[in-house]
Amino acid sequence: MKLFLVLWVSCLSLGHSFRSFPARKLLHTYAKVSAYADPGPEPLPPPQKYPISQNHYEQYLKRLNSRNETIRDEAILNQESNGFSNNFNDTNGNNENQRPRGGFPGGGLQIIIGPQGIRGLQNPGDMDFNPFMQGNQQDGDDDPDTFANFKRRQGKKSDNFEVITDFPVSFKDVGGYDLVKQELDQCIDILSNYEKYTQYNVRIPKGLIFEGPPGNGKTLLAKALAGEAKIPFISVSGAQFQEKYVGVGAARIRELFQLASQYKPIIVFIDEIDALGRTRSGDGESSSSERDNTLNELLVAMDGFKNSSGIFIIGATNRADLLDPALLRPGRVDKRVFIGNPDAKTREEIIRIHIKGKPYQACLSIADIVEMTNGLSGAQIENLLNEAMLNALRHNREIFTNEDVDFIMNKMMVGWQPNEHKFTSDIIDHIAIHELGHAVVGLLSKHHSKMTKVIINLQAPKSPAYTVFEASDSPLYTRESLFEHLMILLGGRIAEEVFYNASVTTGAINDFEEALKLAEKMVIYYGMGSNIIYPKNSEKYNAIIDDEVVNLIKQAYSASEHIIREAKSFVFEGAELLKKENVIQADALNEILHSKYKHLLMKN
Repeated sequence: MKLFLVLWVSCLSLGHSFRSFPARKLLHTYAKVSAYADPGPEPLPPPQKYPISQNHYEQYLKRLNSRNETIRDEAILNQESNGFSNNFNDTNGNNENQRPRGGFPGGGLQIIIGPQGIRGLQNPGDMDFNPFMQGNQQDGDDDPDTFANFKRRQGKKSDNFEVITDFPVSFKDVGGYDLVKQELDQCIDILSNYEKYTQYNVRIPKGLIFEGPPGNGKTLLAKALAGEAKIPFISVSGAQFQEKYVGVGAARIRELFQLASQYKPIIVFIDEIDALGRTRSGDGESSSSERDNTLNELLVAMDGFKNSSGIFIIGATNRADLLDPALLRPGRVDKRVFIGNPDAKTREEIIRIHIKGKPYQACLSIADIVEMTNGLSGAQIENLLNEAMLNALRHNREIFTNEDVDFIMNKMMVGWQPNEHKFTSDIIDHIAIHELGHAVVGLLSKHHSKMTKVIINLQAPKSPAYTVFEASDSPLYTRESLFEHLMILLGGRIAEEVFYNASVTTGAINDFEEALKLAEKMVIYYGMGSNIIYPKNSEKYNAIIDDEVVNLIKQAYSASEHIIREAKSFVFEGAELLKKENVIQADALNEILHSKYKHLLMKN
């Protein structure tokens, strides 16, 4: 500083000479001298201006993250890090010495991307740059919260996924589904003896899809498959890969497969895979684009240049129709196994598994429960037995009975409310006659499924009474059976008209809706009208289709009315019994029919 003062005084004394001496040279001299004397903080360059274009900005982020991953990989491989600062240039091509001491390229905002998306925006000048220490360090965890350095955490748990190596579930814990188990036997052999199959010129299956209605054990079968093969298991949900931040879903796919590759052979179970593998949209929207990118990453991971052999993918979905064809092609998904509602044998085994440990009445018949649960899923059967036991305990009984099972079954079918509907005796008579109209027409039908029981339940919020028929195991129906179903649907309202003339109720509203839907399907979709095929959405044929539907309903109405008028006495006797007993089994009605009204069987 003394030197500078001498120079400044000399210049003032010279006057004319000072004007000839450039001021900027003097200041430059001061800067050089003061730099040696007292170095201050390094000046920061002007802030980095990001492009306005979203596409340009996203490309910048991709280049930035790519450089970060390269640097991290080099550090992981124990390569020399001395040249890090020289090789890591900012967007303007400047080296480390030209960047602020925060150490992040460009001197702008540091964008930290982790498993939860973009976790924060920080000023890089506030901390020293460390490629492995970019996450939230408030909890003292020195493990990074980024996907790119997953390789550094070999042998540790993933941030989002967990490997199960000891799973006690096997096929013996799955009731029924013998054909499905047989289909999975080879998968078990492949996974258990993986090295054996590598000696032959065969392509190792990489995955399968469990599809079917919910509650039928798709997840349980996947766990049992892992238990039988005695290999590690990872369970994830398709929703875990859906994030609003760009690139997070694809990063989690990479994290999942990197974790699975350490435990090969391994099963990766993706529940609700339709959330992840939905058909790609191609509409260009950002949300759809992110979902498509995640699916693309999954496709590459399953069948790309990287070796993913030994990772067996099992997906489960209720909507297989939504899955992308690229996901379902052979080489990615080699098997599609449909798991529908259990048949009689499977229902019996499911009942025997879930009835263990639950004391029940000696007269309780498992065969009856098997028959009444036709059409229910495995989860619904388990819930039926569990709620029956709870209902018994609620009434201080240590065993459950047929009454408990029937009560819970009624609640599952039509619901329940704490108080009974306030119906007059006249309305209750209408309800009983209405239901016996359905029951008698169904009982006298030749092609329809068997009628099982009639129930009147004034605590049901949806329907105070209903008639139960057996569910058909066949996916195909004849025209005769569908026509008789129309007759049964219309039978309730017809019975009210036969007994009470114009005094009818609104109880047939659901019957009319179902009858109209069925008649339209028979004419339009099933080809059971006068014409086999009608053009879809053609205004020219709308009037013709309407006439066909009306004529079909009229025919069913006439046939049903004929039966009810012939069996009027039978309907009345059955209605009186229903009001008294609340429940009438089909056997009781058949006994009355064969003892008093046998002539009806001869006419129909």
